[in-house]
Amino acid sequence: MSIQSTISRRNWLKVSALAGLGAGVVPSRVFGANERLNIAFVGAGGKGWHAIQSLANNGMVNMVAFADVDQARASTAYKAHPDVPQFQDFRAMLDELGKEIDGVIISTPDHTHHYIARWCLKAGKPVYLEKPLTHNIAEARDLMALEQETGLACQMGNQGHSGGGILMLDAWVRAGALGTVQDVHAWCVPNWSFDDVRPASEPVPATLDWDQWLGAAAHVPYSSKYCPGRWRGWHAFGGGALGDWACHNMDAPYTALDLDCPRLIEVESTGPSTLSFPDSAKLTFTFPAAAERGEVRVHWYQGKAYLPPRPTELEEGRRMGNKGGGTLVVGSKATALTDSHAGVPRIIPETKMQEMARGMPRPNVRRSSHWDNWLLAIKGSEKTRSSFAYGGRLTETMHFGNIALHVNRNLTIDPATRTIVGDDEATKLMSWPPPRKGWS
Repeated sequence: MSIQSTISRRNWLKVSALAGLGAGVVPSRVFGANERLNIAFVGAGGKGWHAIQSLANNGMVNMVAFADVDQARASTAYKAHPDVPQFQDFRAMLDELGKEIDGVIISTPDHTHHYIARWCLKAGKPVYLEKPLTHNIAEARDLMALEQETGLACQMGNQGHSGGGILMLDAWVRAGALGTVQDVHAWCVPNWSFDDVRPASEPVPATLDWDQWLGAAAHVPYSSKYCPGRWRGWHAFGGGALGDWACHNMDAPYTALDLDCPRLIEVESTGPSTLSFPDSAKLTFTFPAAAERGEVRVHWYQGKAYLPPRPTELEEGRRMGNKGGGTLVVGSKATALTDSHAGVPRIIPETKMQEMARGMPRPNVRRSSHWDNWLLAIKGSEKTRSSFAYGGRLTETMHFGNIALHVNRNLTIDPATRTIVGDDEATKLMSWPPPRKGWS
């Protein structure tokens, strides 16, 4: 698929709407209200184990298969659920049990998201895919197109998108309670940065299928500095702090301010990093004006050398965000502060929050969880809230930022065509890396 897209914003919103309809259509197998869905898990350790625990007592779920390339990493799940069939290759799982599977939850490293999700969608399986949606922009656009083509229920795993905080901030912005918003500050406390040197080769553990773990990525010798867990800090496998946290901490303002494709990304960092990511960085995303708002700047901070400014109106001793970071939405009338994961917003200072409380809109924030929303969408009774049409656009924004970090310079982007202007090296990274032979 060409990344030289000429899709206009209007058409992208149309795609989003169509995908939302597709996520809500009645599936080919009509489910009864109390019927359980047969759910398979690709990735049973780490984040996959969290998904298994989250759904273990869900009355809509019947766990029918686990697939994990690392048997040791998945052993906790296997011991907890010994009757669930186990696979090391998700493709073998689909071949053997495909007719029984109603949906697939994918909790694997970023570089494998596209390949696994595409395979599952082509097999007709609704997909819940952890964030960020993909490892590069071309992959995100491909999954967005597949969602539209198949009409299957697709959900990106930025759980805060189904929380009450994002509804409240959206209502405040649309009611004009914050006034004109021109600046947003979003940050994360954790950061992923390693020495920019290829780790030495180590023997592959007997329980790990290293070739399967690499998937479509270029082959490199195994190292415990890649997995488990540390893959996020390597450009070949993860998206660094932006990939890990931006889909959470930029989510609420991205929705409330109706943001789409930035026109400019400005970079400040502790220096270039080719294999990993800078120790610290600040990125400023400038989004062009839209019908109901002016231009918006979103400032992103990661690492100890670049920290968000503490607002003068924030009371002394009051924490700013939480251990995962947070978001500040600065308006001409008021400033809202949230914790990470689109937490419940508060006007600062608290005295002003109390003064404004009576006149603030009060949206109904009671609704299904992010997991249940996807399950109900498979059943045909809801539409996924963080569909690939939405999650893909948010992921694209994050990837544009990581490209700017990788080349260590500012990027100019044409929002109409969603392409980088005048920078061939950066443009190539929109579809980086090409898949390894046999994994296209």
